[in-house]
Amino acid sequence: MADGWLEQCDAARRIKEQFGSEKALGYLLGEKLLNFLRTSDRRPELAADVPKFVDEIKTIFEPWEMREYLSGVRRIGATGHVLTEEQFEEMRAANAFDEDVVTAAQDAILVERMKVLLLGNR
Repeated sequence: MADGWLEQCDAARRIKEQFGSEKALGYLLGEKLLNFLRTSDRRPELAADVPKFVDEIKTIFEPWEMREYLSGVRRIGATGHVLTEEQFEEMRAANAFDEDVVTAAQDAILVERMKVLLLGNR
């Protein structure tokens, strides 16, 4: 798992090439980096890889791309980049997601943490 983030970065490069930056950013930042940060908080042995993962992400995307994505992110996780807004709302209406305020707050904190890691204090 220690170098799984390298494979995820390679996958994001392919996604960016085939489907564009928005899909690649959703995959890599909104799903993979988010999950890595969440996991590294519980598994300190992974925390050392966070800066390396972040540095690799910075080789894939321009700062303005990451800033634009992170300033407008409305959904995170796999559903954030796989589903259209309409599909997401249909699934939400059908109670397909286990949503709670605590998880939403934790996710918001992680997104803010990503902003600092990827963009500094810009």
